[in-house]
Amino acid sequence: MELDVHHLRLVRAIGETGSLSEAAVALGVTQPAVSGTLKRLENALGQRLFERGRATAVTPTPTGELLLSRIAAVLPLMEGLVRDIETRARPNGSTMRVGGVCSPIVGHLPGIVADRLPSGEGASLFDSDCPDLVIDLVAQRRLELGLIKEYPGFEAAVPSSVEAALIAVDPTMVVLPEDHPLARQKVVRLEQLADAEWVLPVPDSSRFHEYFRHTCRAAGFDPRARHFADNYSTTVAAVRSGAVGLSQAVCEGHQQVAVRLLADEALVRRFLLLWHREGAAAPHAREVFADVTAAYRAECRASPVFSRYLG
Repeated sequence: MELDVHHLRLVRAIGETGSLSEAAVALGVTQPAVSGTLKRLENALGQRLFERGRATAVTPTPTGELLLSRIAAVLPLMEGLVRDIETRARPNGSTMRVGGVCSPIVGHLPGIVADRLPSGEGASLFDSDCPDLVIDLVAQRRLELGLIKEYPGFEAAVPSSVEAALIAVDPTMVVLPEDHPLARQKVVRLEQLADAEWVLPVPDSSRFHEYFRHTCRAAGFDPRARHFADNYSTTVAAVRSGAVGLSQAVCEGHQQVAVRLLADEALVRRFLLLWHREGAAAPHAREVFADVTAAYRAECRASPVFSRYLG
């Protein structure tokens, strides 16, 4: 996990209020969301930033004090840079901005927005691996539409100013070496992979890694993550060397690997479409949502891998 604007704003709000619950109010999210994000950030940094007191009161540690002192100088510069980039990307407000995390849907958003919204000059696409950042930009009305993925039991924290609509519950594929014994099966059960050495996505602000370990432990084993990949091509390279990876349902497939559906809806993800309740997309949300849902279904039918599993 890398520090981004979302994390810096969170730490600043906690430091200024001295309370997790008051920081949550200031940020427009729930207190459990603030607590969970802070815990994940501290785990990623390997150091505590705040000492917990009674109820939700906190005080900064020496490391927390150091970070807070740097945030005071760095965050305004980062926010200013984002505003400058957005100003260049959207001259005179004529171009709508949409964005989201890697998925079979995100590439369709600019065309859908250009067709459905009176955007004048069409739409520009902002691609991010950080769902928290996408949520934050939609909440600030810096994105007209956002797309995120979340995981059952480890849902994203969406503020009350943002509307979220479920596009699809997307199944997960397991990526195996083509000579793996389980490649002979059409469907693979997660517990059959108890001895696997995994290649996983690089940790980010989503809760996938928590979700993955929780699901594997519920299946009776502790997973062994040996490799981390920031794109699907790297995942495939690791699988060719003997690892086992994961993929979204809609994927192209590659030579020398086998892509099989995980049984029992193991490790599914939820695709959510986001828009600000008072934003430019709000009056057109129903039509946009229908188009996005149709685009996802079309991608499923066109997928050389997943289409084999569709009824």
